[in-house]
Amino acid sequence: MKVAMIGWEYPPFKVGGLGTHCYWLTRHLANLGVKIDFYVPKRSRAINVREKNLRVIEIGTTKVYPYDRVEEGALEGDFFESVNTYNELCAEKIHGDYDLIHVHDWLTVKAGINLKHKLGKPLIVTIHSTEFDRSGWLNPNEYFINIEKEGMEKADRVIAVSHYTKKVIVDNYGIPEDKIRVVHNAVNHVGEGKKKRRIVLFLGRLTIQKGAEFFLRAAKRVLEKEDCLFIVAGGGDMLPRLVDLSVELGIANRVMFTGPLTDEEVKHLYRIASVYVMPSVSEPFGITALEAASAGAATIVSKNSGVKEILKHCLTVDFWDTDEMANKIIALLRYDPLRKVITRNAKRDLNFITWERTAQKTLEVYREVV
Repeated sequence: MKVAMIGWEYPPFKVGGLGTHCYWLTRHLANLGVKIDFYVPKRSRAINVREKNLRVIEIGTTKVYPYDRVEEGALEGDFFESVNTYNELCAEKIHGDYDLIHVHDWLTVKAGINLKHKLGKPLIVTIHSTEFDRSGWLNPNEYFINIEKEGMEKADRVIAVSHYTKKVIVDNYGIPEDKIRVVHNAVNHVGEGKKKRRIVLFLGRLTIQKGAEFFLRAAKRVLEKEDCLFIVAGGGDMLPRLVDLSVELGIANRVMFTGPLTDEEVKHLYRIASVYVMPSVSEPFGITALEAASAGAATIVSKNSGVKEILKHCLTVDFWDTDEMANKIIALLRYDPLRKVITRNAKRDLNFITWERTAQKTLEVYREVV
């Protein structure tokens, strides 16, 4: 089987879960004997791969833009021109005897639709995040919604990264349930460090969707009872606002803002943190929760997330309930037996959450349409 897969980011050029997903999925599909041509915008340095059956082919030239919702901007300019140009170039330049086309999210949907008609081959669209998720359900933009809806309507199958996302797709885009397949993400294990510290960690893009504001409000309550350090790791539009909030709450001396980090720096934080909190307003999956658990951090995740469907040994909380979030953070900091039971059993969960399994389930979807 030969697949034309179109993406927007690919390690080492990535900013989130989309790039991580494409990296590991393509490699494990290649190991299963699927021939993958992965198309991606050309970057400043070439992307080198050595896996048999996998080629990364660069098309056009663009800057690396974060996979995120563009805030406070008109639907034009460099970002949108880059996306549209890339889609047009993919539709124009991709040829070959492919068995199917596989695209990811709104960034590559238009290329997928055009190639489906041009090559006469089935189209699969993976939905990692919808405009409703990215906007935090506050004023979702019709421009993105319409692109996503058209892509899912034209697709032969839609892959959702969680049952949570499947429900969003059915309820808000009117896509039939029997057209959607759920294939969860997986984790590449980080490995536990030698010593945990009294650190509570948040890691993610600093946008409305990720809920860092609620993390800080919970931190205020925790720091009234416990001596610990809160780390907000990552960059994004909300960083100045969050720094101001930490000052307003009187906790600036116990909160560290790291800004963007390298992969090695992220792994180091996972390994020293005792507690990891993912307080997302809406999280289709949440690979970071799996990474934190693999490093031995006790994990608290939003009830509005997909990862809790497969990571059974974690604590869950409503993102807006900062009192309950604080209570659970305090419990994990105070009671070593509780934290150890959760982290030990979470690692058992991770034994079954593998990219090999994700690739196998994706291959099953491929076979349905070929």
